[in-house]
Amino acid sequence: MILITGASGRVGRRTAELLADKGHSLRLMVRDPNRAQELSIGQVVQGDYAEPATLDPAFAEVDSAFIISGYAKPGERALLHKNAIDAATRTHVKHLVYLSFQGASPESKFPMSQDHYQSEQFLKESGISFTVLRDNFYLDLIPEMFDSEGVMRGSASDGAAAWVAREDVAQVAAAVLSRPNDFRAVYDVTGSEALTMTETAKRLSALVGRELRYENESVEEGRKWRSTFGAPDWEVDTWLGSYEAIAAGELEQTSDTVLQITGSQPFSLEAYFAEYPHLLEPLHGSSIA
Repeated sequence: MILITGASGRVGRRTAELLADKGHSLRLMVRDPNRAQELSIGQVVQGDYAEPATLDPAFAEVDSAFIISGYAKPGERALLHKNAIDAATRTHVKHLVYLSFQGASPESKFPMSQDHYQSEQFLKESGISFTVLRDNFYLDLIPEMFDSEGVMRGSASDGAAAWVAREDVAQVAAAVLSRPNDFRAVYDVTGSEALTMTETAKRLSALVGRELRYENESVEEGRKWRSTFGAPDWEVDTWLGSYEAIAAGELEQTSDTVLQITGSQPFSLEAYFAEYPHLLEPLHGSSIA
């Protein structure tokens, strides 16, 4: 039995589909069962990282589990993950696969990476066999980073990101969960090339037939306009930190993990949007990223 947490999300759902196709027995944990009506490929259970009492039934009699990171402000997020890891310990889960982030470190410029680092420490302290998948930023998020004028603004400077497709992340996760004993390590999960934001805009311009560009800005400038959208301060810090992490070189290293584990090359930017052209639609509207 394999448990997929966050099973109604895009990575969780796709990982579950891939495992179901291979004939694995699945338990699909979601916070709101009403959002899981289409998840007919496994046993759906309610579970919430913030409600520890719901976790033991979800993790009980499970051989391996995929812990997809939750959503909360920095500091609180890692504690949510600890609740899941503790439940896995109590119920004697044999192997955990944790979806982390490349560059996870207490010194990371990206607040979420600091929480991922702490979550990884909780995982190591648990004594459970584990795999950590540290993915890069997702390819499908790129179009949402441009405003209606085709401009992406941030403080990434000349830093680069090794963008990765969610599909590739799900393929890797499914392969690891199918053969957990073969992959007891920490892996960066990236695309095959790292692109600066300027290069990213240029490559997308060729796909949409419209001039897109990246405009560098200071952290202070970014904070000023992002703060007008009503998001809490910690979310603004997360937006800003993502670009700062890119500028610091935290996301520029590529890996061969996708090829090594799945046997297939990761999607390039062009191949990905050729496969999923509808994702380019936000380039014709507005965004707040």
